[in-house]
Amino acid sequence: MGGQCSTRVWISDWDKAQCSKKAVVKRDGKWYCKIHDPEYIKAKEDKRQARRVKIQCPKCGSAPRPWWAYCPFCGTKYPKH
Repeated sequence: MGGQCSTRVWISDWDKAQCSKKAVVKRDGKWYCKIHDPEYIKAKEDKRQARRVKIQCPKCGSAPRPWWAYCPFCGTKYPKH
């Protein structure tokens, strides 16, 4: 086992330090904790992007505010309204 996560994290506005969490997975020769695992980060970002695309305006692609029922750019009704 690797011991400690190899990712460097911000500890203040100008300083970084090594992540103190226990390493659980090895990717490309480096050990990572679950939070900093590159595959976990990619899966999380893909899930976030999929959710964002799902609520975009189907016609022009603009992102709605929670209180908008219609797109201000093209007038299309948003999904889930």
